[in-house]
Amino acid sequence: MKYEVILYLLFLFLIYSFLGWVLEVIALAVKERKFVNRGITNGPFCTIYGIGAVLCTIALADATNVFSVFIGCLVYGTILEFITGRFLEKFNKNKWWDYSHKRFNLDGYICLEYSLLWGALGVLMFYIINPFLKFIFSHINIVICTIFVFILLLLIIIDDISSFVTLKFIKTDKMKDVSNRLGNWIFRHIKRRLEKAYPNVKKKPKVKENFAEGVGFYKLFAIFLFSSFLGAIVEMIYCRYSMGRWMSRSSLIFGEVSLVWGLALVVASVLLYRYRNRDNTFLFFLGTIIGGAYEYICSVFTEFFFGTIFWDYSKIPFNINGRINLLYCFFWGFATVIFIKKIYPVLSECIEAIPRKIGIIVANIMFVVVVIDLILTGSAMMRYKTRNMGEEATNIVEVICDKCFDDEFMESRWQNMKRVKKD
Repeated sequence: MKYEVILYLLFLFLIYSFLGWVLEVIALAVKERKFVNRGITNGPFCTIYGIGAVLCTIALADATNVFSVFIGCLVYGTILEFITGRFLEKFNKNKWWDYSHKRFNLDGYICLEYSLLWGALGVLMFYIINPFLKFIFSHINIVICTIFVFILLLLIIIDDISSFVTLKFIKTDKMKDVSNRLGNWIFRHIKRRLEKAYPNVKKKPKVKENFAEGVGFYKLFAIFLFSSFLGAIVEMIYCRYSMGRWMSRSSLIFGEVSLVWGLALVVASVLLYRYRNRDNTFLFFLGTIIGGAYEYICSVFTEFFFGTIFWDYSKIPFNINGRINLLYCFFWGFATVIFIKKIYPVLSECIEAIPRKIGIIVANIMFVVVVIDLILTGSAMMRYKTRNMGEEATNIVEVICDKCFDDEFMESRWQNMKRVKKD
């Protein structure tokens, strides 16, 4: 991908984060008749707007009409607002906004009124603001633009870190504990040293500690590993049944790992498990919408960054740009019901039964392995793209990719992969 494209997306992120802040401030000023600095950070940025704008700009680049842009922005804006609301409440134990008093809301995180607003703002963005910003960007010196973008990004990162650290302490309402932590650490360190030196000082009772309790990193990572492997195997069997041949459906160079499945069930665990007691129709509807939007953005992501597509539903009825189709969206709905109602409770219990020390060691090792595999896959995919654009290897990484992951290897590894020809 060209540097100018990345810079342009970062430029859009900053501009829309600022415009979102302005919109929020004006809306609240009209309602409260006073200025209120909106957003999580201290600066004049609401990054949810920037993220949403970039997400929709990439995901809906091939939208053909106003209606598809409206629906796409409505769906992605609503999902992003739902995820952000859940994350902030989980992090801070408080709701940052509450639409419970509005009709057609879901737990106060989202509501129909603001979902429609996301769609309308998306149309305004696509047909009026984006062309104007693209014109401005094309007339700015790239060096000046780079300095401007990266200075602002650095300030936002610093602001975000300070804001979230503050939120962490506001959550417990124990700011004074900060000054006591060093003393507590010293006390615990000395206590452990004395007990090692003099075992008879105190015999500590053995407490059985479970592995990956709650919905933390280790639990989610274990779910990711399980569902990634299961998804890859299921797709291999499906290809054998539907196409008459075995085909690897792994997302990575090594191993059978389907990132699409793994990330999807992690998202389902975080967002939807709390609704496990709701009726199946409700879960099916949520799974169909979120799963379809998720699969669509995955298709766009691989095409946008690597110039390749791994599935094409153009020949299946009721498809959207060949990226998703109604039948497979329904499949996501059924999968959500089965996972939330049946699989997750059993899987969670099995994960927590793993001895803590063994579980942590294995999880950390597997995490490193997956990260290395991701880096290798990303490098190989990027080189595959540039190699087929006629570009020669310019560094040691590209030389290694040409030697170890040539076109024959890549196309045999991902037999369903197609290169996208750009005009």
